[in-house]
Amino acid sequence: MEVNEEKRHPADFALWKKAPKEHIMQWPSPWGMGYPGWHIECSAMGRKYLGDYFDIHTGGVDHIPVHHENEIAQSEALMGHPAVKYWMHGEFLLVDNGKMSKSLGNTYTIDDLKAKGFSPLAFRYLCLNAHYRNKLNFTWEAIQSAQVALDRLLEGALAHKNGSGSVDAAVVSKYREEFEDAINDDLNIPKALGVVWSAVRHSEKSKDIFELLVKMDSVLGLGIDKVEPKEEKAVEIDPEIEELIQKRQQARKEKNWKLADEIRDKLKEMGIILKDTPEGVKWEKV
Repeated sequence: MEVNEEKRHPADFALWKKAPKEHIMQWPSPWGMGYPGWHIECSAMGRKYLGDYFDIHTGGVDHIPVHHENEIAQSEALMGHPAVKYWMHGEFLLVDNGKMSKSLGNTYTIDDLKAKGFSPLAFRYLCLNAHYRNKLNFTWEAIQSAQVALDRLLEGALAHKNGSGSVDAAVVSKYREEFEDAINDDLNIPKALGVVWSAVRHSEKSKDIFELLVKMDSVLGLGIDKVEPKEEKAVEIDPEIEELIQKRQQARKEKNWKLADEIRDKLKEMGIILKDTPEGVKWEKV
């Protein structure tokens, strides 16, 4: 490998790069027109927005060698003390147990998820089920399961929001302590999510539990505070099916049970299930 003669040591990394004339980034400096190296950008941003010393710096596991090592070297050289208390590195996201890359055509965007009818929060829920130190495998089956689980979680939270029951303060405190213990244990979000589910499943539906869920969600970000009943959308019914339902209703009034049963069976063949209730006949597609 050719050694850059402008370096004091061959292993030194660039703090400032000379920019060719056609380069989009051009700033004057004592070393000529150029732009900051990638590593110095991150140290500068961290110091500007978080100060000379901050608690947590995150990044992918691929940043441990080179990038974060260089950040530490330059920041500590400048300030004379550590800049970060904890470094937390997330593992890779896989797709169908393989590498995700544009060249393989297996990268997806939030718009891709929405086009298939999934909520962006369903992907967030999927991510919350894996510890940041473990790889997460994305599949369409997994996102489908995450969507179902998220819907049930929000429905459970809504039941507490509308609940009129009373829960002992000690029970609420126990859930809160278990949640805090989990997130303080190396950010064990899967375990914390399990505590949330325990609270949601609490038999007594109470606004006290709902308020606790909202506080927990300040960490999870699943929108529990905004949960509302789903609006039922009017479903158009085929005129032929509507006519058959009316005919069956008339046959029942006339106690023509044979004809009513024949119509019910015909509707079933057409993918319509009838349910006779005290409020009248209800139907649904199968």
